Amino acid sequence: MSREHMLLANMTQPQAEAALMRGTALLVTGSIEQHGGHLPLGTDAFAALTIALRVGERMEAPVIPISPVGVAPYHLAWSGSLSLRSDTLAALMFDICESLASAGVERVIVVNWHEGNSTAIRLGAGKVQAKLPLRLIVAESHIITNGLFPEEMEFTHAGSMETAAILAHDPALVRLDELIEGDSVDSGTEGHALFRRRDVFPIMTDFREVAKNGWYGTPDSISEERAHEIIDAVVDHIVSSVEEIWKSLGDRAPEGEGRS
Repeated sequence: MSREHMLLANMTQPQAEAALMRGTALLVTGSIEQHGGHLPLGTDAFAALTIALRVGERMEAPVIPISPVGVAPYHLAWSGSLSLRSDTLAALMFDICESLASAGVERVIVVNWHEGNSTAIRLGAGKVQAKLPLRLIVAESHIITNGLFPEEMEFTHAGSMETAAILAHDPALVRLDELIEGDSVDSGTEGHALFRRRDVFPIMTDFREVAKNGWYGTPDSISEERAHEIIDAVVDHIVSSVEEIWKSLGDRAPEGEGRS
């Protein structure tokens, strides 16, 4: 079922005005980067979008992709990969939020599916909340997917988790018959773990430090039916978490400030 009617760009101006006046909007961030021979360059952008559209439908909130391109300079060794600077993504986020605030939006949910965007999103969100009458919540949808289904949804690159997201978005974009050789799951996991450390960690400059062939995982381990079930569960988690957080923030608002 198409949910593209939730895209702000597909609405007429009167429809958009009514939708924005409800006070909540969703922003989408992903990436255009290599995902082997079996998944599209836009995997991260499509994954975030398909989740955001479902969340938007549930919350009656318009969906606005900030940019299909994210912060991914470490993938540029593979032709077709694109990247923004962190301050560019943060600036795009602020400019869009400024427009949304003038249209009556008070609450913004950022649905992200790309680790490289996280720092820029935090920077942008901090500036937005310091200068605009908006409150932001960030949903790291890839982390949620892995957290809900750690055995099935491996936190690899172009493996089962990202294949599931594309199967839910558009199964025609999954080309398992065009698989090129990837790195072993053990090798890729070990390389990724080095950069995912939370205590002492290096900064990634080239994804070949993780996987020499650009990807690793088990993309052929997930069915289309199961993919939809998993993405629906991720959407349920985001919607319930956002509602819980808004309520908690309202209850904790300093005296004299309005509640979300």
